[in-house]
Amino acid sequence: MIACYRNSGFEAVADGVVSFFEKRVDLHRNGVSFSNDNDSSVSNPAKVSTDISLVAIDHSDPEAFALSTVIVKGVTAALHQYLEERPLFRDCCPDKSLFVVPIFNIQRYGAGEGFKRWHCDWTISNEATEPSHRVLAWILYCNDIASAGTEFFWQQHHEEAERGKLAIFPAGPSHIHRGRVNYTKTKIILTGWINAGLRDSYISRLAAS
Repeated sequence: MIACYRNSGFEAVADGVVSFFEKRVDLHRNGVSFSNDNDSSVSNPAKVSTDISLVAIDHSDPEAFALSTVIVKGVTAALHQYLEERPLFRDCCPDKSLFVVPIFNIQRYGAGEGFKRWHCDWTISNEATEPSHRVLAWILYCNDIASAGTEFFWQQHHEEAERGKLAIFPAGPSHIHRGRVNYTKTKIILTGWINAGLRDSYISRLAAS
């Protein structure tokens, strides 16, 4: 159930993400993995990266908002295709609806950095992205880095990091994964989640919190 989509639009978004990341140093922050990562340590962190978080409903930064809007539209189009190919998937979800969570991250992994620990994207932690509602995760690879994509444990599969390729896959433990580390080059990805339920209901809860 790992599906990949490629087109010129995703390539343009990938280029825009890289340009935005390099320009907006003011938004850079140290990457984090998950809030309950008690096994991580300073000497052996689960994830080492530099991130920018984007919120597609925040108008305070026009440049970030414009990029976020394009991203949501692109991933939503891919989601529609994913569900058309798997009609039972939607039928089994609450409200028979899924939506792209409007909060996502640009992540830059320098040489030797990565999300090195096996993990899945579903948790029960209390975060704005409502991770207990996550059904799918997505990754847009923003540059070509040989042998530095995403490894899926149970599937014994490596998804190559190829510029403009969008991967969608289940967020739960069936698709435990980690990033493959490149020790000479820098990898940039864009990643986020797809939740079950109605987007408008989620936005209302987010606004009230």
